[in-house]
Amino acid sequence: MSRSLARFLSGLVRNATRPMRPRRAEATRALVSEMLVQRLTVPTEAGPLLVECPSARALHDPQGFGQDEPETVAWIMGLPAGCVLWDIGANIGLYSLFAARRGLRVLAFEPSASSFAAMTRNIEINGFDDRISAYCLAFAEQTALVTLNMANTAAGHSMHSIEAREGGFRQAVPGFSVDEFMARFAPPPPDAIKLDVDGIEPAILRGAMVTLRRHVCEVLVEIDGANAAAGGNGIPELLAEAGFTEAPMDGAARNRRFVKT
Repeated sequence: MSRSLARFLSGLVRNATRPMRPRRAEATRALVSEMLVQRLTVPTEAGPLLVECPSARALHDPQGFGQDEPETVAWIMGLPAGCVLWDIGANIGLYSLFAARRGLRVLAFEPSASSFAAMTRNIEINGFDDRISAYCLAFAEQTALVTLNMANTAAGHSMHSIEAREGGFRQAVPGFSVDEFMARFAPPPPDAIKLDVDGIEPAILRGAMVTLRRHVCEVLVEIDGANAAAGGNGIPELLAEAGFTEAPMDGAARNRRFVKT
């Protein structure tokens, strides 16, 4: 019903602008599109957040905030104010915004161009450019130019991969190991890492062992899908090698917390 109604309404706009000169019609349609971008006010324990959603899929996280990943909300609420959080796989930036609202310093990483654009817009409308530094890049085991195989290019989509995958749009992105990124650019080192990249978490951790040992106190990592089917796919063992143990979380959760021992 929603898709049919959307087609009907877009047809009304096209028909209403058809008598105009071509350039005026194009500009009017573009303005209507801009004015219809959904801006949500998301209530949180730390205060309200503004989130613009340029696609239907981008509505998923803000509409489900607090219900879809309550463990992530609780974890961010428990981090000490002023700590540095690296949000790896930040999507449109909802949890980065929440962490910044809480008083954390955030480095947000998202390789998808459309999701990254939405995230930077959300940083802008919340006035958080002094709290969040956003980077359009991928993390991997090694530093190299890589290809992001896109499941869907619209903002907010997930399940992209820099591993080989059939079909879909292929977006070129710079890829870094976390340790190389730290050594080359000397960014604020992470006290905590939120890691949600739909499958290559083990590779990223293998490229971050020095950083994990030297700087990081906590890691929240999604172990879902193929990683869960593979019994964690080596993620707990990699974190144990870096000096972390798993800390229990309330309820069933696809994100699991590891703390420095």
